[in-house]
Amino acid sequence: MKRDEIHIRDPFVLVDNGSYYLLGTTGDDPWGKASDLTLYSSTDLQEFKRECTLVTDGSLDSYTNIWAPELHKYKGKYYLIFSAFREDVGRGSFIYFSESLFAGFTALTGEYITPRDWECLDATLFVYQNKPYLCFSDEWVDTVTGDGDGSLFICELSDDLTHRASKPRKIISGKYNGITGESRNGDIVGYIAEGPYLYEENGNIVLLWSTYTETGYTVVKSVSRSGIYGEYVFEKIVFRKDGGHCMCFTDLTGKRYLTFHQPNRTPDERMKLFLFEG
Repeated sequence: MKRDEIHIRDPFVLVDNGSYYLLGTTGDDPWGKASDLTLYSSTDLQEFKRECTLVTDGSLDSYTNIWAPELHKYKGKYYLIFSAFREDVGRGSFIYFSESLFAGFTALTGEYITPRDWECLDATLFVYQNKPYLCFSDEWVDTVTGDGDGSLFICELSDDLTHRASKPRKIISGKYNGITGESRNGDIVGYIAEGPYLYEENGNIVLLWSTYTETGYTVVKSVSRSGIYGEYVFEKIVFRKDGGHCMCFTDLTGKRYLTFHQPNRTPDERMKLFLFEG
């Protein structure tokens, strides 16, 4: 199928063994059960074929809001990170793993890797100076600070990714960054910072993230010049035309691409792809 035939939010591309592997919040019900955890492959980023369903063991049958899955290759294994929700345990992010992209993924621990007493989503893995880190969003509708400040946090993980090895530290405030507009859900008012993706460039750490501004869903670039826990300074708005939850990757020819979904309106969301100079 062609790229624009895939209904997808939060697209993520893994480049591995000469192919591109795409996943995201796919399927017909992005706000209920949500992602069907389908993996697609391509050799040209234009035509895609369905490869498999990544989790088939029934471990997610009682969960909804399965959002924003990512695939990372780490120490020879494949790790699947995604958000989920269940009434008795709230919202958080799981890590699943597999020896193969096309074999069934199973839970690394069966527990959220994000703090269980927080409402968290959009976790991503970032390896910095040979240590793994988890960056994630504290959801705006029920923040740990109780003030509507949906924010991004980062913490170190254990080397085997089974648990957090440090206390989460806030790196982006949704409420106090001067960019984000107010969001409402009934009587709940808050500010959104979500969809983080990190990479290194010229000795600095680049953080791409998403929020809402007067033009809709928006992609923002912030940069830390003082390490993983440094101050992430706003640099620019990357995209402001109602598209977001992005990541970037280097293609097989060495070109860097930015991908995200646009518009932010169901069922019209599609994967957008742009050459990205940073």
